[in-house]
Amino acid sequence: MTQDNRTAFEDERIRVKNESVQQELDKSFSTERPNVTYEDKENFQTSQDFQISYSHCHEEMLKNYGGQCWEIFNDSMSELGKENWCNMEMVIRNYHKLTECIEFICSALGCFYPNRVVEQLFVRIHQQYFSSCNNEEDLPDAPAGVVLVSTLLPILLIPFIVFIVVWKSSLRD
Repeated sequence: MTQDNRTAFEDERIRVKNESVQQELDKSFSTERPNVTYEDKENFQTSQDFQISYSHCHEEMLKNYGGQCWEIFNDSMSELGKENWCNMEMVIRNYHKLTECIEFICSALGCFYPNRVVEQLFVRIHQQYFSSCNNEEDLPDAPAGVVLVSTLLPILLIPFIVFIVVWKSSLRD
């Protein structure tokens, strides 16, 4: 087999895989899947799932299909509105669909999940959508008097409690 034939064969193999991934991706998006793993559906733990060949990850195809997942996420976030981007209850469904999409593509393309390309995609998403979100409001410091009483009260009570224990034990003797 000549180099040109090998290259043509490899290109054809990639094209066929690309088409099958696109079909599976389209089918995956058209069906609604619950965000739940049921006890009788825990086949992700079986060893046959690990027999998938992860020897060659098509990173360029992963970037292309990851871009499709990104576009779907962008559309759903645009519909949600910028004022709701920091409300996790509103965002979680879209984020879950994005994660499922990326996981599916990685599996179909023979890529480990997570990987460098996926990490870059999620960092980009977090920078665009969630960088202005505050984690939690910082709690104000307690007043100095409350801190002082909370610290000194147990310290002063310990000798009193020790005295009572010693006094009660001496009464028994």
